[in-house]
Amino acid sequence: MKAWWQQLNSREQRLVAAMGVMAIVFIFYSAIWQPLNDSLVQEASKLERQHQLLTWVQENTALYQQAKRSSGGKARLSGSISSVANRSAKTYKLTITRMQPQGDDLQVWIDSTPFTQLLFWLEHLANNEGLQVKAIDLSQGDRVGEVKVRRLHLAKL
Repeated sequence: MKAWWQQLNSREQRLVAAMGVMAIVFIFYSAIWQPLNDSLVQEASKLERQHQLLTWVQENTALYQQAKRSSGGKARLSGSISSVANRSAKTYKLTITRMQPQGDDLQVWIDSTPFTQLLFWLEHLANNEGLQVKAIDLSQGDRVGEVKVRRLHLAKL
């Protein structure tokens, strides 16, 4: 390699050296700089989406708490727990996919539904129908702003 370099005239040596520097810069840019830059852009975008989600949850939590405070006294259960859940779910345009009574309690499953509709329905059950949520298991729904209720455990107050 040294012999090859020495047989080049000075002009060719400068051209080869310049091309070597260009190759090193290109490799640095394509192997290190560009992936890091792309990663930073993706993380910034992800952070912005998470911030928007947090803002949305805070706004809807405030609405839910306001609705809870503005409602009157608690009503007593009128009918069976499953009939109350069915009737009120239809009012809030929720589709219950499965119900399973467990003694005096009821387990409910709902496919993808808007999160705010679910909150308003649960608030209605608690404040107007005399039911309480003992446990709830949610997962992300099919679209943005929707959830799937994997299990909702309702009980009489």
